[in-house]
Amino acid sequence: MHLIRFAFLLSFLALCQKCQVRALISTELEHYLRCLEVVTDAGALMIENSVTAIQLLSECVDFQPKLKLSGSVLRFIRVAHQFAKKAIYDRPECLVQTFTTAVALIRPIISKFDSLQCFDS
Repeated sequence: MHLIRFAFLLSFLALCQKCQVRALISTELEHYLRCLEVVTDAGALMIENSVTAIQLLSECVDFQPKLKLSGSVLRFIRVAHQFAKKAIYDRPECLVQTFTTAVALIRPIISKFDSLQCFDS
């Protein structure tokens, strides 16, 4: 529904003043694309470092899975549940350390996102 309203609004504005609409849309679109680029950079950075973070977390927690990962999805869910339970209840300081490292990793990207004022416009 919002897309239809947006299309009608753009059509109406295009009929009114075509050149001014082009300039307005291109600057707003460019701003939102820059914001989206920063968000995707943060996501890519988190994905790149997720395997290493999980390995370090499992070493810190000293997790030894009781079930083998081969087999059904249900077994994988059980192993993930055991891992999360051990990390949360037995060694929460390891979990806090992992989140602290993640925050430190994306802090420059967050400051870049804030400088673009993506939510303020």
